[in-house]
Amino acid sequence: MQDTLRQLRDVVSLLQVGGAAGDAVDWQAAAAELRVMSFPSDYREFVSTFGAGSIEESLYVWIPRPETASAALTVGHLPDNALRSESMNVWQESGTGSTCHLEDILVWGQTNGADTLGWVASGPDPERWPVAVWERQGGGWKIHDCGMVQFLLGLLRGEFSECPLSDEALWGVQSARFLNFRNEERFLDRGVDPWTGRLLNRFD
Repeated sequence: MQDTLRQLRDVVSLLQVGGAAGDAVDWQAAAAELRVMSFPSDYREFVSTFGAGSIEESLYVWIPRPETASAALTVGHLPDNALRSESMNVWQESGTGSTCHLEDILVWGQTNGADTLGWVASGPDPERWPVAVWERQGGGWKIHDCGMVQFLLGLLRGEFSECPLSDEALWGVQSARFLNFRNEERFLDRGVDPWTGRLLNRFD
């Protein structure tokens, strides 16, 4: 797990822009609120290192926020309207729907292409939760038998047989930047684009 995260850090650089990276989470409280035993260790290490934010403003990683589930970039189960949606209950590989259920999806991210990223959190061991991706343009859910960090690494290195997302902006790029949402908000409040360092045009 640590080796995989190290490899990801070789590919993804932290765009700290003067602020600290990573976020602290009360994992025990988060697990109780979301009705799971725990969270995958690779994901917990990712949150400690990077936190909530985006990779190149293309893929957004969420974190648990106990007692503030309505906040932006917050891990959670699929909402009721998604559970009732026929279009969401579509699986790319035949037979998957009989073993994976929407009620078990725990969402940890989203893309600019409106793809949903999560785990199938049906088993008691979070280390064995596969990554589930709902491709808006790809025909429904697809299960990837890997952890969250390995998924991101495979995406950025182009190691899947095809791009696992509707948007290919990060597919095989080999290097990318990550910006923590707290740093982004701080610079935007100052009128500075944190990705470029340029002043934003503001109209009174």
